[in-house]
Amino acid sequence: MARACCQRGLQHGLPAVEARRLALQQVQDRARTQADRNRLGQFATPARLAGELLHYAHRLLPTGSVRFLDPAIGTGSFYSALLREWPMAEISAATGFEVDAHYGDPCKALWHGTPLQLRLEDFTAARPPPGETGRYNLVICNPPYVRHHHLQRTVKARLQLRSMLTTGVRLSGLAGLYAHFITLAHAWMSAGALAGWLIPSEFMDVNYGRELKRYLLREVTLLRIHRFDPTELQFGDALVSSAIVWLRNQRPVRGHQVQFSSGGSLSRPKACGLVPASRLETAPKWRGFPAALSGGPRSDAATLGDYFRVQRGVATGANGFFIMTGEQAAERRIPAQCLRPILPGPRHLELDEVQADAAGLPQLARSCGFSTVGCPRRRSAIGTRISGATSIAAGQRSPRDTCVAGASHGLRRKCARRRFFCARISRAAAATAASSVSFSIARRPSPPTAT
Repeated sequence: MARACCQRGLQHGLPAVEARRLALQQVQDRARTQADRNRLGQFATPARLAGELLHYAHRLLPTGSVRFLDPAIGTGSFYSALLREWPMAEISAATGFEVDAHYGDPCKALWHGTPLQLRLEDFTAARPPPGETGRYNLVICNPPYVRHHHLQRTVKARLQLRSMLTTGVRLSGLAGLYAHFITLAHAWMSAGALAGWLIPSEFMDVNYGRELKRYLLREVTLLRIHRFDPTELQFGDALVSSAIVWLRNQRPVRGHQVQFSSGGSLSRPKACGLVPASRLETAPKWRGFPAALSGGPRSDAATLGDYFRVQRGVATGANGFFIMTGEQAAERRIPAQCLRPILPGPRHLELDEVQADAAGLPQLARSCGFSTVGCPRRRSAIGTRISGATSIAAGQRSPRDTCVAGASHGLRRKCARRRFFCARISRAAAATAASSVSFSIARRPSPPTAT
């Protein structure tokens, strides 16, 4: 009886607790640099968005007791929304994981006296419940957006192995940490459990998202994907477009259709439609749905590929060394045939159309940069072995000299793997949140952008 009174009192006082949580979130965020939070993928879920997710989950979850799990709880934005949506008496269990004590300790103190069991440990290394009774029927999470190059090789190998043992899916080495959260949470969900994941929308189109999409289509029932408008970022401190993925822990039935929505909010999207799962199996990219429901282009219709060469930017791995201004190129005595003009990132372009001058260089208010990666293979200067590059004019730096200079800038391993300094990069540019796209006329290619 006393416990019930305490719980009723807590729910009546939730607005005050939520106000304290928001203030706590700001204090803890300010104590960390933006660079540290980017590296750790720590981007707090806005309270409005957390409330919208839990309200939608309440519509999808069957009536009965709720066993709630948040594998990356932070200060508890989703847990707070859970308490606003469900009566305390209907919450039979609530568990949150937080690997960072900077957020975990204040969260534990804030929600002391509530049903929340906070575990200050790494969810990806935790042992899942051995039986069905210990699992959860509601998983809501905004997993850390840690990009693959911030994961140590040993950690990445461990995550790949555990994901494969849990779901049979071997995620790409380029997949971010959030993908492993989704697959590893599979072992924590009870049969028929509902899960909502707030993640970057990049997985819908990139090659390293294929295995995650295979999991969503074959191992569980994918219910809905809502993609937010890329111009309406959900996180003010993260330049990444977001999506909400809803799934149920059961195999899909034949003829299943997935709801795709985009723009606006989860409850009031600007576009919405059903897509057969069989079509998603063969679609290499999902970001076009639901607009792509009308079908592909007519066979007689012109496409961008008829007029332009469309490509992602150049992935150098060391932009600070390989990309330079014209003045820097002259100072380093880089031969003109070893340089390729590039456009700045889209956020720095002030024009929708960039014209080229007589020399083929972009006409910009600010000078364009130059890249020594991806320049044309000219046998006289680039295609020959370094030792035989005799066509470099007197006074100009040879590719060998530039490669040696690069080694002094910490690029020794990169240079050791390349026989030629300016060999064209054959691999596709890794997809990033700030990736840029450039269009160039087929007959006279204009420079790509740097990513």
